[in-house]
Amino acid sequence: MANQEVLNGSERYKKSLWFCLIGMLINLVLGGAKVFVGYESGFVSIMGDGFNNITDVGAVVLLAMTFYYAAKPSDAEHPFGLGRLEYINASVISAIIIYVGITLFIKSIDQIRLPQNTEFTWITAGILIFSMIIKCFLAWFYERAGKKLNSDAFYAYGKDSLSDLFATAGILIAAFIEQNTGYHIDGIVGVIVSLLILYTGYEILKKSVNHMLGTISDEALYQDVKAEVLSIPGVYGVHDVIIHDYGPGRHFATVHIEVDSKLSFMDSHAITEKVTTQLRDKFDLQVVVHADPILLCEPKEKEYRRDLESAIYQSKLPVSYHDFFAVKKGDKIYFSFELTLEGKSEKTDKEIYEIISEKMKNINPTYHVKLLVDRHFISGKIYGK
Repeated sequence: MANQEVLNGSERYKKSLWFCLIGMLINLVLGGAKVFVGYESGFVSIMGDGFNNITDVGAVVLLAMTFYYAAKPSDAEHPFGLGRLEYINASVISAIIIYVGITLFIKSIDQIRLPQNTEFTWITAGILIFSMIIKCFLAWFYERAGKKLNSDAFYAYGKDSLSDLFATAGILIAAFIEQNTGYHIDGIVGVIVSLLILYTGYEILKKSVNHMLGTISDEALYQDVKAEVLSIPGVYGVHDVIIHDYGPGRHFATVHIEVDSKLSFMDSHAITEKVTTQLRDKFDLQVVVHADPILLCEPKEKEYRRDLESAIYQSKLPVSYHDFFAVKKGDKIYFSFELTLEGKSEKTDKEIYEIISEKMKNINPTYHVKLLVDRHFISGKIYGK
């Protein structure tokens, strides 16, 4: 997150270890109690919920190990560190959760087909109510850890605990109804609980896999970075901000800024260094800055931009432009710019070029266009000469 406290690897590991130890102890006691009560009473859903808590113990142990290795400094083989181990950890945990969900689903179906007598006692009810209170605490506790450490893994564990809370509430209701009406709905509730567990596993897996594949970072961070860059004197525009995520606290970025084309190389370099320093100090980002020249003193700059904006409007293409540069050579005016897709388009890059070029020539036959289409940071061929 853009405004969160940034902890170094060692501090982060020490804080995470305490969160993990407390989580392991609570889940171990809670899981053991549920398995015992479920076995004694015959409620398979309670046993399944207990085993789910015990698997959480192993999950938290794995998480502690992950934080340990993620805190290690980068080396020659891993120049960006081992921060993405947290995302791999989340994937492993999601697989365990999905396995528990499938196992419980099968057992619950068997319970529906061949119902077994259960014995509801106030001790059972007390254990379940106590479990709900503890799970509510764990959901808050893990969410707090996630905010403190900026960790998606802890956030995922918080969601898992919250789903456990609702699952346990359903089990309690089922046990009460079965005891007072004689209807065997334990298996049905077990199916519902298993589906909740499977959904939780799917959500965690989806998020962790997205991180490993390379997904967009926090949108607020992008906006904060752009605002910070634009606040620096000499910067007239910013675009193509790309933030690479190599794990919490390990972000690398590339930024394109627009500066006056009449500046010397040394002056442009000084501005890029200023951008690099401010982003590193404020957001803990390692940044590579690319400077694009723009014509501030060209008398027809506004007219050229207005004509391009008119051509884009007439084309009805969902695009915006940046890296704009125009120069007059003889009786011709050459435009160079990049287009960014702001929405879905079935047009190819070449078709987009032909449409924009045609619209520009309709406005002024002396206009010649050279453009490149950015598709979510992946650039293609440059069209036009």
